[in-house]
Amino acid sequence: MAESRVGLWAIYVGVLVATVVTQTVVGYWVYTRQWDRDGARWFLLMLGTGLLLTAAVLVFLLPVGPLFSRVSYVVGAFSAILTVGAFVVFVSTYTGNDLHRKRAVQGLFGAAVVVYLVLAPTSGSHQLLFANFEMVAEPFPYLVVERGPVFAAIIVLIQVPAAYGIYLMVNHLLATRRRSSVQLTLFIIGALSIMTLDAISQYTSVFPLRFSHAAFGLLPFYLLTAVSLFRFGLLDVRPVARNTVIEDLRDPVLVVDDRQRVVDFNEAATHVWPGISDEVPAAFERVCPALSETVTVPPGDEDTTEQLSLTYDGQERHYSVTVSAVSKSSREETGWYSILLRDITELEQSRWQLQKQNERLDQVASTISHDLRNPINVTTGRLELIETRIDALDIEAPEREQLHEEVESVEDATDRMEDIIDDVLTLAREGKTVDETEPVALEATARDAWANVDTHDATLSVADDRRLQADRSKLLTIFENCFRNALDHGPDDVTVEVGPTVDGFYVADDGPGIAPKHADSVFEYGYTTSDGGTGLGLSIVKTMAESHGWTVTLDRDYDRGTRLVFAGFDGERWSEPAMAEPSD
Repeated sequence: MAESRVGLWAIYVGVLVATVVTQTVVGYWVYTRQWDRDGARWFLLMLGTGLLLTAAVLVFLLPVGPLFSRVSYVVGAFSAILTVGAFVVFVSTYTGNDLHRKRAVQGLFGAAVVVYLVLAPTSGSHQLLFANFEMVAEPFPYLVVERGPVFAAIIVLIQVPAAYGIYLMVNHLLATRRRSSVQLTLFIIGALSIMTLDAISQYTSVFPLRFSHAAFGLLPFYLLTAVSLFRFGLLDVRPVARNTVIEDLRDPVLVVDDRQRVVDFNEAATHVWPGISDEVPAAFERVCPALSETVTVPPGDEDTTEQLSLTYDGQERHYSVTVSAVSKSSREETGWYSILLRDITELEQSRWQLQKQNERLDQVASTISHDLRNPINVTTGRLELIETRIDALDIEAPEREQLHEEVESVEDATDRMEDIIDDVLTLAREGKTVDETEPVALEATARDAWANVDTHDATLSVADDRRLQADRSKLLTIFENCFRNALDHGPDDVTVEVGPTVDGFYVADDGPGIAPKHADSVFEYGYTTSDGGTGLGLSIVKTMAESHGWTVTLDRDYDRGTRLVFAGFDGERWSEPAMAEPSD
């Protein structure tokens, strides 16, 4: 019987000694190897308070007499409060949740510490912390202590944020790829072992000794945590980084720490770097040499975006690379960086095709400009020569006049061809999307365009002035073609009015207007109701407007002529009145 009692006592003491050794070894390793890792200091504090708790329970079980056993129990109970608090802070820091910064949590643990320190010296008189101290002999001599109402309430209350901390870890477990789930699972099992052993020992008779066995849960906790630290690098993989790395994201994502090491990645990254899962954590320049040459980590004061080409599943793909700082919380950055590679292969292919189309369009424009103008110039020269020779012919006047009319009709045709060439060149060379704009005064631009057109007896009126963002050359082209359209289809004394609208401007005239049956066709290429028109004037207007991102429509409700409305302007810039133009 005595041997069994000694054996049981040896088991209890042996477990506590093993716990002390484990805590010491893990603490030394973290201090010497992981001191600069996020959460390491709080983890060491948790080790320290846990070591104090284990030592206090160890003394409690040694044959040191009732007084020392009582003191050690009181110290151990206080260490348990500190250990739970350190656990909450560590989990909060590790997950970046800021749980320990919440006033309710700080107030709870602060109140628990103050109340315990105030009541502990006189606990024997009021029994609020501990209701009874009784020395028993079986199965071996030890002190039986019953929790008082205040201490029981403290334990229950502080376990609420501790349980929430475990919940936070579970969320990270569920949001993390399998490679990281093992380490978090071990950590959570270890944390639950402390609470589980405390609850079983308090509310059941499973254990032969009647006191809290929470300290014995420290051994599996620190053992499992040690496995996570040594085998999986718990402090090397940051949950806040994994929150940034969305596993289902189809684009590759990497996380680089402040040591220039790749420490995390998503599944898509393994298609670009197949061996990355076996190497991480590893030096960024070694794991991803091409990427490390393209981007700079850290990127500087602002996030940066670069472009490069990489092989994805055996095919070359083009990526837009963005480097962003990983936020640990709303108050602090981690010094880690996420690298997101957006697949822009299709965009690059479309851009390449558009570039080729523009090159072909430029070739057509060049052909029109040179190859067609030359024969037109030859035709014009020959027509002048023919006219000279007609006057020298010995023929009757009616016949001579008829020949002059025939030559004049050919000259009109060549002039029309010249106009068509000019309009086609305008479409080909100036119809591209506007990349750069400048503040342009509406009235000054309209009047400059009016001066470029042969207006005869026509009149220009500007209702009001505004400043807008535009390519001034293209805006001049818009006005010039609108004015020509009004002059070609209206009387010689037509009045043209230009003015601003809520989100654009309008060009109106008091000419005959456009018949409803033609309203849907006025902007089509080649459409004209005039024998001498090219049918490209309003097409050019529409193209120039669309190159700015604007729209142009025919105001069908306008009954005093023709009114073209331009819309789609930037509201902030458009709301600014134009400054007065200096007079010459």
